[in-house]
Amino acid sequence: MTSNKFRSDGDTGLDFQSSFVILSSLIFFTVFWYFGRTPFFQDHLEGVFPRTELTPLYPFFFFCISSVFYRTLLPILCIKFVLKKNLGDFGFRLKGSGHQSKIYLALFIAMLPIVVLASTTAPFQEFYPQFQTVIVDQQVYWEDILAFELVYGLLFLSGESFWRGYILFGLEKRFGMNAILIMLIPYVMSHYEKPFMETMGAIVAGSVLGYLALKHRNFWLGVLVHWGVAIFMGLMALYQRGVEII
Repeated sequence: MTSNKFRSDGDTGLDFQSSFVILSSLIFFTVFWYFGRTPFFQDHLEGVFPRTELTPLYPFFFFCISSVFYRTLLPILCIKFVLKKNLGDFGFRLKGSGHQSKIYLALFIAMLPIVVLASTTAPFQEFYPQFQTVIVDQQVYWEDILAFELVYGLLFLSGESFWRGYILFGLEKRFGMNAILIMLIPYVMSHYEKPFMETMGAIVAGSVLGYLALKHRNFWLGVLVHWGVAIFMGLMALYQRGVEII
């Protein structure tokens, strides 16, 4: 009779690493969802910080910084002190990442016409750009866009390190390429507040980026592609809505 207990030497059950990665990632992401996003800032921290011209962006900045804490820093601590593994084993290695730049560049270029098409739809224009709070009278300062996009990059660093790093590489030993499918479930569900077609597209994008991360043993170029596409989405939203950059 096959035991239902956790085990690492058979085809059934989970080894310690897989079990820990699944449980810890669920805890980290759940706490982040409830206490690290813009609604929490607006309900509990609004007015705490000195007002500046970037005050309307503070909730989003809080969201991005919290994302780094819960989705990058905490997993790094778990890798080093609980799992006692090298960060490179979880996709953090930089060496050799530039050798695959053509593949990721092609992926980025392939996404551009899709974004252009999506930008013509009402759901896209209602949701993007995410720096709508600094658009006044159909105008936005380029300095505000720059500040937003630089902080926005932290969101993609934390996202790729979490989905295509901690979870994907953490489950690879036990599940092989099937780890991509497991990672996809919470990843796609995290898009549920976004436009429908973008959420459906996350299934494809998450699968492709997951495959490339496992193949190339790192997620860094995935960060750049994801970030670059997001910047282009924001600019296309400005264009479609007739917003002037000053």
